[in-house]
Amino acid sequence: MKNSKDDARPVAPPMGAEEALRAVRDPLLKRDVVSLGYVHGLAASGSRVRFTLRLPSPASPHGDALAKQCRDALLALDGVDKVDIETAWEVPRLPALEAPTTPAALAQVKQIIAVASGKGGVGKSTVAVNLAFACAQAGARIGILDIDVYGPSVPAMLGLRDHSLAGSQQGVIEPVVAHGLKVMSMGFLTTEETPLVWRGPIASQLVQQFLGTVAWGELDYLFVDLPPGTGDIQLTLTQAVPLSGAIIVTTPQDVAHTIAEKGLRMFQQVKVPILGIVENMAYYHCPECGHNDPIFREGGGAAAAQKLDIPLLTRIPLNSSIAAAMDAGEPIAKGEIGDIFRALAGEAMARASATALGEALNPAAPQELAIAAGGAVQVKWRDGAEQVIPAHTLRSECPCAGCVDEFSGEKLLQPEQIPTDIVVASTASIGRYAVRFDFSDGHNTGIYEFARLRAIGDAAGDAAAFEV
Repeated sequence: MKNSKDDARPVAPPMGAEEALRAVRDPLLKRDVVSLGYVHGLAASGSRVRFTLRLPSPASPHGDALAKQCRDALLALDGVDKVDIETAWEVPRLPALEAPTTPAALAQVKQIIAVASGKGGVGKSTVAVNLAFACAQAGARIGILDIDVYGPSVPAMLGLRDHSLAGSQQGVIEPVVAHGLKVMSMGFLTTEETPLVWRGPIASQLVQQFLGTVAWGELDYLFVDLPPGTGDIQLTLTQAVPLSGAIIVTTPQDVAHTIAEKGLRMFQQVKVPILGIVENMAYYHCPECGHNDPIFREGGGAAAAQKLDIPLLTRIPLNSSIAAAMDAGEPIAKGEIGDIFRALAGEAMARASATALGEALNPAAPQELAIAAGGAVQVKWRDGAEQVIPAHTLRSECPCAGCVDEFSGEKLLQPEQIPTDIVVASTASIGRYAVRFDFSDGHNTGIYEFARLRAIGDAAGDAAAFEV
């Protein structure tokens, strides 16, 4: 008995299939699904076409729409009567995490997302815990790092009030697993009777230790619960590792979203993408009459999102079930609040993964940076420009507090103080926005933002051309 046309052995897809799929574009990246690598195993069997649509995150809010657009595009081709699409997902690793300066403990972590707020008391940790839990429920491998030194509340929210920090013989810190999450918290270092009283530098060192020695293993997303504000902890995190993005939590009233804007601008200054704003305690829903009462006023999150041109990811109502769940150490999985966090998880993961896929298009960072002959620095920029910057020039332009007066901007370092034979011994990435140089005279505290480095290189090139 002969096989029917649809049961024939797989062959190459019909002419025009790939071109048809190139018309389907990811709404976040504005690029087609073929060039983004979403389409795998495109093949035909008679009049039937099949392939796997591999999305960059689980629970993608755009997955169903993309699959439908792909099916419609292929069915419009002559000779195609049926389209079989299998959906899958694989989280891409943020390319900046491949830098040699990334701590070895993060070698298998694909994305790092900060959850921040401008002020305390807006429910930031509550959002971080339930967001992380919802991502894990969607199938992602999730870790949560609580570095809120002023009030580490994540342990209590996950039922880990009595857990204390322990390490292995090799000095590796093992995270505790709770509710499917790998958890590490500053709260594990103390008890209710022994609060943390640390100055900024000590807390910053501990942040670096947590990033460098915790055995995170394989994670799709590591959420970092930051303290409120824009202090040492936030700066340490953004300089120590590149972040996929930050989520800002606020409440509706003017004072909350005005302060939240300062946090937003800090992340923008260090080139951390803002994934969006979460407006917590947006309103109280009366279960008796169904009326929504904006207890803390309304519109603050939306106003901040519109002003700064970033998305408002969700509005979470004031609900007693949230407080009850957090006091019990049980993240929320069901009901209206559970649905809200599931939707937020899909949106947050999709936007973080979009950042990773779109990072190569970022024009601000150098494409290549290397030490050239004689200890100079050779930089190739993404627009094709190339520069060779002498070590002496870089050293003389060091922006650190030891070389430049922080108040007047006056240079404290004089050119004659710099050894004539100085060279750059090594370089190190600083988050997503800068680079640090280790000079042969032992100096290494200057942080050169990419825009400043480009300007130094341009000036050095002009000076060299003038001398010729």
